Amino acid sequence: MTRNNSQTNPFHLVALACLCITLAACGGGGGSATGASSVAGGPVVTPVVNYAPIVVDAGPPQVFAINAPYTTVTLCAPGSTTQCQTIDHVLVDTGSTGFRVLASVLGNGLNASQLRSSVDAGGNALVECTQFVDGYSWGPVKRADLKIGGETASNIAIQVIGDPAFPTSLAPSTCANVPNGSEDTVVSFGANGVLGVGNYLQDCGPYCTITGSQDGSNYNACTPGPTVTCQPAAVSVAQQVSNPVASFATDNNGVVLQLPAVAASGAALANGTLYFGIGTQSNNALGSATVYGLDPATGTLLTTFAGTKLSQSFIDSGSNGYFFNDASLPACKVQTSFYCPLNTLALSAQIQGGNGTLAQVAFSVSNADAVPASYNVLPSLAGPATASTATAFDWGLPFFLGRSIFIGLEGTTLAGVTGLSDAF
Repeated sequence: MTRNNSQTNPFHLVALACLCITLAACGGGGGSATGASSVAGGPVVTPVVNYAPIVVDAGPPQVFAINAPYTTVTLCAPGSTTQCQTIDHVLVDTGSTGFRVLASVLGNGLNASQLRSSVDAGGNALVECTQFVDGYSWGPVKRADLKIGGETASNIAIQVIGDPAFPTSLAPSTCANVPNGSEDTVVSFGANGVLGVGNYLQDCGPYCTITGSQDGSNYNACTPGPTVTCQPAAVSVAQQVSNPVASFATDNNGVVLQLPAVAASGAALANGTLYFGIGTQSNNALGSATVYGLDPATGTLLTTFAGTKLSQSFIDSGSNGYFFNDASLPACKVQTSFYCPLNTLALSAQIQGGNGTLAQVAFSVSNADAVPASYNVLPSLAGPATASTATAFDWGLPFFLGRSIFIGLEGTTLAGVTGLSDAF
């Protein structure tokens, strides 16, 4: 994942996207079934409630987020209807995979200790390092039931970030070797949790099942106390933090993120909807949307901006702006992670899918330092790419405003395009 924050910001500027997008071996394998509301000649099946509301607002207390889409998730101990907690302001992130929750928000109906730990063959707890461009999160892998809208993912692997049973001092140097250190509090993370509904089924896939991945920057095995030690470990795909959507009984081949258009000057908030499944019910039909095939190894597509081909580009609701390099755009003096042109600029770039589909996309860039304090939605927020995403154009949350964006899971087929795909 990537994150662009500035310590001088008067509001928290969340920008999440999967950092492993730059790794050729990142991502899971396998397929995903599709749901149906009825079968010809058979009994009519009543569709489940396959959607959850989204709000783009200031986030949890003291976060002061901008362009961050949140939803609400109910987390339960596997099989339990009493050991549960409903958690609001969970970031909806199409640029990562898996559910992650901050340990500090648990305790109102569910404690981290009530979630069964994932362990290796020797009984050692599996603990994951989730890296961002400018920080990292560290915490154990647990098993849980996840309820979102009317959908349930049962007994799946999630991550609990900032669990005091596994302090960040245990994280290997290869995990912590990123700017700004750990992000294991609600304020530093920018949310109470993250719902990663990207294209992959697992957060690391085959790469983390082999010896070559054992540098500690992904999964680790930690011995039981009182003296806990952690060592890099290979982990099967079945034990990895997984995409909750793929575990739904139906509506499990992808998601649709729908947000309204917002005035160019911005707004205090925006309300939208996260639909589960694509083409499985009347409310998630692909319709006239164009499908863009993604690189099967990296989950990326091609963007051409100002004559430069950016082959590692991606569409990501967890990034709070457009992020790309343009030396002609001045950086902000206050919001130093963003651009501050004198006047709002009208720009465009071309998106190209691996299947050859093309789209010329118009967008605007405005002065981030001039954002009113009461505004949490800004359709023209943009900033420079980081060193690790220099070959990418990050189509963040502003791109989602006024559009229905479809995220197809690997192993599925959308309009004849099989494999990883996005559509709009």
